[in-house]
Amino acid sequence: MQNLTGEIELVSIATVFLLLITLAPIAFVLMHQRQYMRYLQDKEQMKNLYQRELLQSQIEIQNQTLQQVANDLHDNVGQLLTVVVMRLNALEDEVAEPTQQAAVLQTRDLVRTVIADVRTLSKTLDHDTVRRFGLLPSLTLELERIQRTGRIQAELSTLGEPYILGEQVEIVLLRMTQESLNNALKHAQAKNLHVLADFKSDSFILTISDDGRGFSVQKATARQLDEAGSGLTNLYRRATLLGGTCVITSQPGAGTRVDIRMPRSQ
Repeated sequence: MQNLTGEIELVSIATVFLLLITLAPIAFVLMHQRQYMRYLQDKEQMKNLYQRELLQSQIEIQNQTLQQVANDLHDNVGQLLTVVVMRLNALEDEVAEPTQQAAVLQTRDLVRTVIADVRTLSKTLDHDTVRRFGLLPSLTLELERIQRTGRIQAELSTLGEPYILGEQVEIVLLRMTQESLNNALKHAQAKNLHVLADFKSDSFILTISDDGRGFSVQKATARQLDEAGSGLTNLYRRATLLGGTCVITSQPGAGTRVDIRMPRSQ
């Protein structure tokens, strides 16, 4: 009987030992995989953090540059144009010929229009405008400036109850809109521009569309470095790094649509 008990104990010990030998490598592999996954997660987090900091630096540099341009437009160009108007006022009194007076008046009106456009442009370039008045008034200002050129119809519409998205997000959205509108003005030969701000309960969607000649998105994104512009890449990257998405839909002859979706921060 004692011999049987001893054999059972021996078999049990051997079984446990074999199990330990079998499970140890599996546990080691699982532990290694877990550490590797944690390493990959940490690496991805560091990469995202680096890219966000890089984007933040780029945004700050861009804002400082545009701020300087806005100040120069307002303080230097605006003041010079005001001096031109004063000179034209004096010239109006000096000329007696009706035809010349009419020419002076037309020129003065044209310069006043330029002054108004310069002031509007300086405001849309100034990020302080977004901070003080918000995204929708800034978009309105931008589209009114385009509308005054008389070459294109520009319209802003909204859906839902407007809410604040945060200063940085709104500045980036304004810059993305300006970039999309500039692309439409420079390349699309569009006659109509439409910006739609859709305030949903869980997300904000900004859509910029035009009825221009369109382009192949696939070909544009596949261009070589020396042929490619940075516009589309900037739109994709900025949306992604702010936690959103950007979808560009276009084809030759069918206009272009840019959909930017941002999650609503609670």
